[in-house]
Amino acid sequence: MSNGNMSSMPGSKQTWYAVGAVVVVALLAWVVISNGLLGSVTGNTDETATSTGVAGGTGGAGGTTATGAGKLPAGWPADAPALQSGAKITYSGAIDPKTKVTGPTVVYTGPGTAATAVTFFKSQFTKQGWTFRGQGNVLGSVQLTATKDTRRVTVTILEVSPGLLNVTVGVSKL
Repeated sequence: MSNGNMSSMPGSKQTWYAVGAVVVVALLAWVVISNGLLGSVTGNTDETATSTGVAGGTGGAGGTTATGAGKLPAGWPADAPALQSGAKITYSGAIDPKTKVTGPTVVYTGPGTAATAVTFFKSQFTKQGWTFRGQGNVLGSVQLTATKDTRRVTVTILEVSPGLLNVTVGVSKL
């Protein structure tokens, strides 16, 4: 029944090579995009958000201050977790650029480690009345999720180099 050609069988070497190539290309694309090697999404750079520790501070993000081009997006909830001190907003808008989920989203870079950012955001969830739902690790990034009422906040933390974080915070409806 076999003609000696195994290339069309599901477990063949060619199939595995093709799957491996697709995975490598996807990972390389993700690294290029997440490290900002293609440039800023909106040009919103060089603006700093600082945690003031005062709920409802300027910017309405539960103690987050932002000015200039790096402002928090319209519709950013006052009870959203604050951004870390030293955060430089690189994107703010009404859709998460990574997941395409509709809702106010902020992407920023800042100093720190993934571990310190996880601790910071877990404390912010509690401080702002969110219920922590879980933590996961995907391709080197840490993802946190919390809910409140009919909303979900998702935080993705990626340590792009030692001491430098790329953080995405998005709020969406459940």
